[in-house]
Amino acid sequence: MKKLITLFLLFTIFIQPGFARTDDDILQAMRDEISRSLGQLKIESLDKPYYIEYKLIIRRSHIVKALYGSLTESRDIPSAQLNVGVRVGDYKFDNSNFFDFGLSFFGGGDQEESFKHRKIPIELDYNALRRELWLATDAAYKQVAETFTKKQTTLKSRLRKDTTHDFLKVKPDKHYYKEHYPDFDTPYFENLTKELSSIFTKYSQIDISSVGVEYLPATIYYVNSEGMEYIKNDFYTGLEIVAATQAEDGMPLANYYTAFSRSPKSLPAKDSLLTATRNVAELLAKLKNAPTLDDAYSGPIIFDRVAASQIFAQVFVPNLTTQRSQLTESGIQDNERFTAFQNKIGGRVLPEFFDVNDKPALKYFGGTELMGNYLIDDEGVKSENVLLVKKGYLKGLLSSRVPTKRVRKSNGHQRGGAPMFSNITISSDKKHSRTYTQLKKQLLKLVKDRELPYGIVVRKLIDQNIMFTTLFRLTKGLAVGGQIRRSLPAVEVYRIYPDGHEELVRGCEAKGFTHQSFKDIINAGKTNYVLNYLAPAVTSPFMSGGSQYVMASVISTSLLFEDGEIKSVEQDFPKPPLLPSPVTLK
Repeated sequence: MKKLITLFLLFTIFIQPGFARTDDDILQAMRDEISRSLGQLKIESLDKPYYIEYKLIIRRSHIVKALYGSLTESRDIPSAQLNVGVRVGDYKFDNSNFFDFGLSFFGGGDQEESFKHRKIPIELDYNALRRELWLATDAAYKQVAETFTKKQTTLKSRLRKDTTHDFLKVKPDKHYYKEHYPDFDTPYFENLTKELSSIFTKYSQIDISSVGVEYLPATIYYVNSEGMEYIKNDFYTGLEIVAATQAEDGMPLANYYTAFSRSPKSLPAKDSLLTATRNVAELLAKLKNAPTLDDAYSGPIIFDRVAASQIFAQVFVPNLTTQRSQLTESGIQDNERFTAFQNKIGGRVLPEFFDVNDKPALKYFGGTELMGNYLIDDEGVKSENVLLVKKGYLKGLLSSRVPTKRVRKSNGHQRGGAPMFSNITISSDKKHSRTYTQLKKQLLKLVKDRELPYGIVVRKLIDQNIMFTTLFRLTKGLAVGGQIRRSLPAVEVYRIYPDGHEELVRGCEAKGFTHQSFKDIINAGKTNYVLNYLAPAVTSPFMSGGSQYVMASVISTSLLFEDGEIKSVEQDFPKPPLLPSPVTLK
């Protein structure tokens, strides 16, 4: 769709009652302020801007939460947020890709206007928006002009080996994708969260729990100085059920369930959610009385369906995006976080029976809605399907308009402030696909060959978003220790004995898993699992000014690792409460 459709010119009242303006008003205000700033914005003796971009996000957040059958929160929150990007210099060499530790990043200091995540009045018209754009652009230009001068000064005393351009030119295009927002039935979700949360009152073994639903519809307006424009609607619904407790020895334990969909009406039916809530509670109650591993385990491990998608998502997949090392006044600031594949294109990163693709436009997989789906990225570039790994060998990386030595074009994956994956599909050939029974049999053979007393199956890891948001709040940080130690905290782990029976164990962490560990996969399962989740941004928001979490999907089958380490959490724990929770007293 290349031209704005008249039908969509009027802004939907659903998003923001009281907004006295149209889509044309917003776009024209953005165009006019870009034109004025490019022509007139200048600090004496410093370069003028050569590129400006504006992004306006108008959102209405619906949040409902309940605890033990009672509502704790029910809010309907309108908001408007502005992001301004300014570049000084030219496409070959500008202020970007330089990290200045002395700056208060993105404005917002005591004496500064903010220009990233800038909260602006919700009652906007043409003049009010022009004023906000003017103040934010002025703040952005002053900061980037200073950064550009420092970057030039820094390079005057160095021989520059890396002459990769700082920014890529792309053909400007216009996209206007606006669709009707589904309604949010507040009374229904208030009653649902109360009913789900009341289930935990029946479990005296569980100390704290929470049930919440969020619906986040937003309309995004984007204009840049090259002529790129878009309007698009973005919305998703998330439901989370989280519970935590402590074992008798003080060990923190947690379990959770999440479900995501675009429309609130597409979440699982109430009966399914009631069952899921009971399952969360039942497993956590069992974990409280489960044994721990006596010694660290080193040997073959099955990561079954959910856990397989999770370990790919947390350890391997983030390395599939381009990242550029930042120059600083003291030299190159290398980022060791998820940069393992930057110079690996052409090398083997998986067993030769694996392929990996990212398919942003894919809406469904096997009937399951994919939350990573999108058509154009945050820079207005059309998303592309990317073959990342073919027969175990790395073929490419997910990129934006910031080039690197090995990747010098955008494939439309700028999301949340930096390159980001969307719908990752991991597939293996038929020769190496096994049923769970076959994988288990193979694991037990390896156990026997190594003279081990048992093998290990991991069925669920802790979700990183859940860990650092709801779980952190519920436990006041008690349950996040494993991640701080750079391990993979697990929820559900079983010992498998030579006779085939399985025993639940608690408090386990997967240790030492890196991108190289995936070369130790022997075989994969036959059944795919779709993991929809809020993925932590690969590039830190502190560096990019972007989002902390982005919706994504990772699809994998079960995995049999030839070797890995699982061990119990080893630390001192706070003593558990002396008395049981009064909520569950009968």
